[in-house]
Amino acid sequence: MDRLQQRLASRAGLVVLSIALGLANTLALFGWDPINPSNTAWVFGDNATYYVGWALYRHDPHLSFPLAWTDRVGYPVGTSIALLDAIPLVAVLLRPLGWLLPEPFQYLGLYSALCFVLQAYFGLSLCRRLFPGNPAFILLGGVFFLLSAPLTWRAFGHTALLSHWLILAALDSYFRDPGEMPVRWLARFWGVLAIAAAITPYVAAMCFLLTLAGIARLLLERRCRWPFAGVLAVLSLGVLYTSLASIGVLVARDSSTYWAPGYGLFSLNLNSLINPMAYGSILLPALPVIHAAQVEGYNYLGLGILALLVLNLARRPQAVLWLGNRRLLPLVGLALVCTVLAASATVSLGASTLFEVQLPTAVMAAVHGLRASGRLFWPAYYLIVAAALSLTFWVWKAPYGGVILAVALAVQVADLGPLRTKVRAVLNQRFANGLVSPAWTDLGRKYDNLMLIPPYQCGPYTGPGGVYSYVTFGKLAAAERMRTNSYYAARYTRPELLAHCVDLLRTQLAGTLDARSAYVVTDGVKTVWDLYGMRSHRCEVADGFNLCTPVTSPGAVPAAAPAAPAYAMGKVLDFRETGTARNYMTLGWGTSNSAGTWTEGPMAMLRLGLEPGELSRPLILTVEATGFTVPEHPRLFVDVVVNGQPVDQWTMRYAFRPASRWEARIPAALTAGRHDLNVEFRFRNPEAPLYLGAGPSSNFLGLNVRSVVLRPE
Repeated sequence: MDRLQQRLASRAGLVVLSIALGLANTLALFGWDPINPSNTAWVFGDNATYYVGWALYRHDPHLSFPLAWTDRVGYPVGTSIALLDAIPLVAVLLRPLGWLLPEPFQYLGLYSALCFVLQAYFGLSLCRRLFPGNPAFILLGGVFFLLSAPLTWRAFGHTALLSHWLILAALDSYFRDPGEMPVRWLARFWGVLAIAAAITPYVAAMCFLLTLAGIARLLLERRCRWPFAGVLAVLSLGVLYTSLASIGVLVARDSSTYWAPGYGLFSLNLNSLINPMAYGSILLPALPVIHAAQVEGYNYLGLGILALLVLNLARRPQAVLWLGNRRLLPLVGLALVCTVLAASATVSLGASTLFEVQLPTAVMAAVHGLRASGRLFWPAYYLIVAAALSLTFWVWKAPYGGVILAVALAVQVADLGPLRTKVRAVLNQRFANGLVSPAWTDLGRKYDNLMLIPPYQCGPYTGPGGVYSYVTFGKLAAAERMRTNSYYAARYTRPELLAHCVDLLRTQLAGTLDARSAYVVTDGVKTVWDLYGMRSHRCEVADGFNLCTPVTSPGAVPAAAPAAPAYAMGKVLDFRETGTARNYMTLGWGTSNSAGTWTEGPMAMLRLGLEPGELSRPLILTVEATGFTVPEHPRLFVDVVVNGQPVDQWTMRYAFRPASRWEARIPAALTAGRHDLNVEFRFRNPEAPLYLGAGPSSNFLGLNVRSVVLRPE
């Protein structure tokens, strides 16, 4: 025990012990493979977008500002890999060494190990301040922090969010003695805050709140006055902003560009401290929540910590009065603020919504940026753990306190066993490369860019490869060192989506393609190109995907478009979810619902196969639809194009009314000698509801179509 006390008392001993504990926890959860930086077979889901962002960024020859910006992701517009949650600080630091690093190289496993080591270090350091001279409490308390359930849960695949050690580092700084130099004391908070902002904005927001708590402590202890405290708060905000802007989290001035759907759903349920959810407990059952998305507010304390709280408060109820200590009051306020923020404006307990608060528009712009509000509880979570440990230290005399803590830790380990087993099972999955055709081999030696149409960010269910295309083709682009337009990010700015999903897509659908790019396209896009007579690229099927590469020989003959589905003149096509229109939707259509089907992007096409005799006379196209118009977007301009020729222009104005009928006359000259009718709705100004505060969708909507019918004039 004396030797352990000596090691814990020295910084070197603390570092060695932290490395041992952190690596042991890493191996227990991850195994060896993810720690191997050359192993990417385990990389999938969110981890894949982190890896792809780094793998493309490392080969960018240009130095940009913000530091994490690159045009190799989201080509040709570019983006910041900070918006991909790719742990941008690590990427920026490793990039100068890119030429030395092997191919492939992923730092996700190594960073996870580093997070566990630092979690152990700052947990032990915090306990050393709280329990000086007691090695048992320092060691056991540090292990409690290392094994926290929310931290373990993040190992499922949110690598950047394993950075809980930054919260503990800020708490460790808080419990240091400010002495006579409060600015120097607060400088440690600023260092933590700057690092957190360069890793992930969620942890940065929590560290900023902890910094404000530190300033409040200086005020309460009369180490500074209100005017100077205000200056310190402004300086802290400046540190946060500078780091966020420099690394590339803040790349647009309009806060609405960082909106994302889910605020109020990805929230804290007030039963979260005792709710193991679906991840299990040896005793407690999973409790109901109002929405499955509240798993983002997973903050289960574990039976060990719960037992300590009950046992200690039962023995000495008056211990709660310690919360009135002047040094602790800012932390009590911090815990309350974190709870309020995490619960969101929709406060829930179990399966019931207790109440909802209507927030001002300016406030909503900020909270939508941190939509997964349930995460913001983590500082309060660690304060509760620290309180449980502290109560045990002060309520029980030696050696009973140490024995009770050891038993509680054993219970905690057993209780979190089901969670750790599930995390380990997920991390032990391996994913084979599904692109085995020779057509993909050496693609990067022939072409600069790998382009998906539509790209993933314009709708994960509408592009080639479906919801995991960013994994399949992101890894391909990384392996071939190609730029790519398609990527999966935690946030997309409106200008980026507008460029990719409207402006660039409009020219690409028209067949204006880059001679240095290979394209992977959906069947619908290929059909549109075939109808337009696109000649610059030739398409072949490789592993079930349409791979289109530049034609090197002149005089290429465009492929013939497939026949249009047969349509009976006068038949009303129903675009609702149980309707009859789906087979006729070629491109640009979203998911159908009870009201109809929204168009998405700059153009939507219908193909109707008719008998030649029916196409020898003028026709009337009748569409029952509403345009996406709101007060912030009062007009929608629609060009109706049939067989490549404009036939009408519609201007839809904002009004509170159901779907209305719109008609377009189709001259016989456009249909003579044909077997099909290709109807396009081209939108000059589609808009995304998310960026107008009109809904959660980031898709650029045009028409909501309820029905279409074609009749002779």
